[in-house]
Amino acid sequence: MPSSEWKSLPTGYFTHQLVSLPNMLEEAPESPERIEAIENRLMLGGFGDRMRRVDCGPAPMEAVLLAHDADYVDALEKASLGDEAALRRFQEPDTQVGSDTFDCAMASAGAVVRAVDAVFARTVKNAFCAVRPPGHHASRNRASGFCYLNNAAIGALWAEKRYKLERIMVLDFDAHHGDGTEEILAGRPNMRFLSVFQWPLFPHRRMDPQPANAILSPLPAGAGGAELREVVEKVWLSEIERFRPQLMILSAGFDAHAEERIAQLKAAEIDYACITRLLVEASWKYCEGRLVSVLEGGYELRSLGRSVFTHLQGLLRTPL
Repeated sequence: MPSSEWKSLPTGYFTHQLVSLPNMLEEAPESPERIEAIENRLMLGGFGDRMRRVDCGPAPMEAVLLAHDADYVDALEKASLGDEAALRRFQEPDTQVGSDTFDCAMASAGAVVRAVDAVFARTVKNAFCAVRPPGHHASRNRASGFCYLNNAAIGALWAEKRYKLERIMVLDFDAHHGDGTEEILAGRPNMRFLSVFQWPLFPHRRMDPQPANAILSPLPAGAGGAELREVVEKVWLSEIERFRPQLMILSAGFDAHAEERIAQLKAAEIDYACITRLLVEASWKYCEGRLVSVLEGGYELRSLGRSVFTHLQGLLRTPL
């Protein structure tokens, strides 16, 4: 498709009907109200036909098994059906399993797979996946931090297999280190994983050793938007220019916002606007705009709604 045509395409808003269902047995900040807050704010946005909503079904099992061990996925499904032996794998407070957990996680992964397909089919310019539960703490065989299936990693590995890509980059600006994504993508020379996050903070892992294909940028508690933007401008953009990805996947967490209680960073909407603008412009330059953004964290409902609205404004920009 000529660039003059894809530049005028809408941004895709990929979600699923199960986002309104609770996915854990006990109350948790990872709740259906998160998506409700986002969509309530978007109703005021006036995006019109510049944004196309797509409701998605579950991911193909073929895609999920690119990132996760079959016995783990089987245990997650059985735990959601109440199997006591399987439930013992999910006893931590932040990884409890309810009857809808497996279906919600599969639908979230499905939205990301569908978004990847759409940016390559050129039915959308780029995409935002309004999904829950999030995914970036989930490893090949373990749930962690409200995450059961690693949506971003599934999307990256699906793109690699289906579209024979040689260079894929996953960029994570959640307040928490995307340790699951790092583990799943480690050792893959055609993948790059970049993560900026507060440290020390959950998941409390050591920074060394790092996989050769990962660049980690820890920030201290109290760091603000200027420090966050500096990492993107000086570290991320340099690596994007060097690596020249064919697809960019964002693990878009908004819990670095100053109003969040789950972390102690001090970002604001203007910082997310700046980060989004820089990354979208890089996608125009290096991968013909093929960028898929995937919701990770963000738990203070008002700031989450405002931050995602700002992020979407950046995705909706028309390339020059």
